[in-house]
Amino acid sequence: MTSPQPTTADPTPRVDGPPAPSVWPSVGFSDVDAGIRFLTEGLGFVVTACYRGDDGTVEHAEARWPDGGGVMFGSRGKAGDWGALGPQGVYVVAADAATVDAAWQRVRGMDGVAVLRELHDTDYGSHEFDVRDADGNLWALGTYRGA
Repeated sequence: MTSPQPTTADPTPRVDGPPAPSVWPSVGFSDVDAGIRFLTEGLGFVVTACYRGDDGTVEHAEARWPDGGGVMFGSRGKAGDWGALGPQGVYVVAADAATVDAAWQRVRGMDGVAVLRELHDTDYGSHEFDVRDADGNLWALGTYRGA
């Protein structure tokens, strides 16, 4: 395997030190490079690790969310159970509405992204939107932190 290759479209977001204990969902991408663009250029994640096999398959990768937590991902179709992972659903909590608004402006016009629910405010206090990426993973980004 090759060394980690941090990737980000915007050098402004920073993540310092190891993350606090939290839940990190895992998703698979058939085109990991397109998945990385979706995560970084669209939603605003920062890729902090990307381990590729000799054949280019992503065995393991991590993308940190600047407000905390992150997502692990890899190549869909690689050997083993994790390579057989089907579409997942992920809710990303943003610290403020401006982060949601900025992500909405970036992600809604990306190739392969389907808007499921446009940017809206909920009756339970969230400012959010829902999209489906090119691999069928469902993503909601909003300000609701749970009850």
